[in-house]
Amino acid sequence: MRRSIAWATAAAMLCVAAPRGVLAEGGSKADAESASADESFREGHALLRDKRYAEACPKFEQSQRQDPASGTLLALAYCQELSGLLATSWANYLAAAQLAEREGHAERQSAASERVQVLSARVSRLTVVAPPELLSLPGFHLLRDGVEFERASFAVAVPMDGGPHVFLATAPGRVPWTSTVTLLSERDQKTLVLPVLDLAPPLPGSERAARSGQEVVTTPAQVAGGGAEHDPGVPLKRAGLAFAIASAVGVGVGSAFALSAQSKNEQSNENGHCDSSGCDEAGTTLRNSALSAARTATWSFVASGALAACSITLFVTASAKHSASKRTARVQGNLSLGAPSVSFVGSF
Repeated sequence: MRRSIAWATAAAMLCVAAPRGVLAEGGSKADAESASADESFREGHALLRDKRYAEACPKFEQSQRQDPASGTLLALAYCQELSGLLATSWANYLAAAQLAEREGHAERQSAASERVQVLSARVSRLTVVAPPELLSLPGFHLLRDGVEFERASFAVAVPMDGGPHVFLATAPGRVPWTSTVTLLSERDQKTLVLPVLDLAPPLPGSERAARSGQEVVTTPAQVAGGGAEHDPGVPLKRAGLAFAIASAVGVGVGSAFALSAQSKNEQSNENGHCDSSGCDEAGTTLRNSALSAARTATWSFVASGALAACSITLFVTASAKHSASKRTARVQGNLSLGAPSVSFVGSF
């Protein structure tokens, strides 16, 4: 019964978000950009009917970029809903309702507003809490999956798609902090409390200068070649700390993808999607997603191990004593999903 209702809704939604050429007024010739948008829309429409959501959604996105319209945005939101990206779908339904109102399309506005109400009860949400001491730090930034997390979103239950989300908090003079939060695809409610960032270790000589009231000035020449009162191992130690932090982030990302792979594999075994005779379409999709997440987790752990080894080597090297004329080092890293590697060039 639930599937019948879902596809009844799908049929109605596809009728409202009709192909763009059908909705165009008159027989005026569209320019090249509009014609390309129409073609992308029709391709997405056909893929959506075949339940090939992973291919259909990018077609609607492309059509919307080329020639924005409420009908295209409505189709994109519905495609994302069927793909399980409920928070993204909810946001696009809301935008489609507003755009349809400006365009004067009452039917589209009504359909989009109805889906906004339905998804509002299903979408997962995460509340990020930041203490006042953290918010008052000059230059404080919080990234979510590599994108700036707006300050207006703190202490607010923000709709987010299911899956792992990586948070990175930074501020000048403070040790970066990272954490991964994994949300369920529907009706999950979680809270992330940010800590006050620890002070970064002071540079050699800065504490002594601070006590005497003197200003510490480090020139590029001192950093590169080392001065009489400058620790030559500082650049290597800094690089080692950076590699250690990157290694920790890699472990967090790898763990998140490993949990995601386990979850998707368990989902494929539920409700009869997969058994000893094989898998249906939904089960196959879940198994493929689990395999992709497992591969990403594996390479994340491999990269983390390489970075950790690099960090240890740098700290050991920084402790050794060498003459100023031979003290040159360069760290060269190359990380990719295909083959992570770290190499050292120079003399230590």
